[in-house]
Amino acid sequence: MAGRRGLLAGHMARALSDIRQKIRLADLVIEVADARAPYVSRNPSLISLLNSRKHLLVLNKADLAESETTDRWLNYFTSQGIEAVTFSSIPDQGASVNAFMHKVSSYRTAKNRKRPVALVVGTPNVGKSSLINRLSGRGAARTGARPGVTRGKQWVSAGDIDLLDTPGVLPPHVRNHRSLIILSLIGALEPDSLMFEELAVFLIETLRERNPRWLEVTYSIEDERAEPVMVLEEIGRRRGCLAGGGKVDTHRTASLLLKDFRAGRLGNLSLEDPSDVAQS
Repeated sequence: MAGRRGLLAGHMARALSDIRQKIRLADLVIEVADARAPYVSRNPSLISLLNSRKHLLVLNKADLAESETTDRWLNYFTSQGIEAVTFSSIPDQGASVNAFMHKVSSYRTAKNRKRPVALVVGTPNVGKSSLINRLSGRGAARTGARPGVTRGKQWVSAGDIDLLDTPGVLPPHVRNHRSLIILSLIGALEPDSLMFEELAVFLIETLRERNPRWLEVTYSIEDERAEPVMVLEEIGRRRGCLAGGGKVDTHRTASLLLKDFRAGRLGNLSLEDPSDVAQS
């Protein structure tokens, strides 16, 4: 944990320095966060760089989160004086492209620049490139499933605005071990191989709390209320994740469960609620 934090600190210093340079070009900062974890997927260091720039928070991947929980997050951010909207890379999910573009294009510079400039920032794997692709209507920015896929300066024309993608990702701020788990689940951090079973247990517990019986329906489990490790083993047996002697390969099963979650095959699932903020 300490080593990971030290590595992130170095990356963060470089990323913040780069954003500090480019934020001077922007009329608006579009901050992208994951709607399933809107609190831990944001980097609080960004706020100090805004320098009175207008700021729009986008809760991306809204199609993967629970709509009622997302609504509570929108109300929470409004209470904090932060303008926030939902979005999704899937058509007809979250805010429509036209509605979103109308909102963004309303931000004009004091110099009356013909085309406002929006700087797009966010931690790894929150969907910055996918957002830019939707707004521009083409595959203008490379996307990928691994943290840090975006490289180099990228200017993209999108309707009446120009988007500037940050050349380096902004590492997440790991507040505690729980945030480390959540960031690993959503792909903002690459999990250590030793963490996979811990991630799976956390995911099973969260599914049972927020979407009762979903595990039973998805994996045909007979007793989804059993101990999480036993549930994980049952999933492994059902999916054929077996090692020698018919023993369940729990690491392989945990990896499968994580892939199903990231692909949305476990239904809409939020990993955070605004009530969690007071406990962090």
